[in-house]
Amino acid sequence: MDFLFKCNYCKELFCRDHRLPISHFCSAIDRFSDKRKTNLFNDNFEKSGFLNNFTKTVNIRFSRTEIKHLLLATFLVLLVGMSLNNYRYISFEFLIIFIIAFLFHELAHKFLANFYGSWAEFRAELYGLIVTAISAIPFIPFKFIAPGAVIVGISDKDKLGKVALIGPMTNLVMGFLFLLLSYLYPYSLYFNIGASFNAWISMFNLLPFGVLDGQKIFNWNKVVWSSTMAITMALFIISYHQ
Repeated sequence: MDFLFKCNYCKELFCRDHRLPISHFCSAIDRFSDKRKTNLFNDNFEKSGFLNNFTKTVNIRFSRTEIKHLLLATFLVLLVGMSLNNYRYISFEFLIIFIIAFLFHELAHKFLANFYGSWAEFRAELYGLIVTAISAIPFIPFKFIAPGAVIVGISDKDKLGKVALIGPMTNLVMGFLFLLLSYLYPYSLYFNIGASFNAWISMFNLLPFGVLDGQKIFNWNKVVWSSTMAITMALFIISYHQ
């Protein structure tokens, strides 16, 4: 028995293999891309200046399914973070570091893909959720955070490479900001953790295998991939020995 899934855009029912809009060539996605109007939770949100110009170009929309998947994935990421100290001590600052490292990475993919006029939504992946859940067990030495990914409807190699690159780049920017703060406030452990964790997230996603960002970046531009990986490894080594 095969379950049917309703498309959030055209409202038609599809099997598991064709449930995503890009899998059944959803006509509603074309209308979604052509509207060129932002709907970021609130259509009545007042826009001005740069934000107004930005929203004229970018069409951002979150479906209920995407929000549910993001919440589930973020929850598992938090469990992995708490498992690092065996769930003995939970700090608000510590949890925020893990949340923004994961969420900003995924949202950067989504927003750039939307900027290119493409449909893009985060989807949790069963095996990724299982691996991430296993990593939340305290005595597991190796931690993997891969609960899902942003699926985009882009076939252009150049644009696809840039959409893949912006995720690790977002973590690099946050990592170096945390590293700078760790030098300014050397008695705060959180800034150093933020630098090393963002470096680790970036480095893992840059691996040129499977569905990871690194494979798309490597296929697009090997110089960009190698340069980004070198900078990421440098950040990881510096923050680890800080």
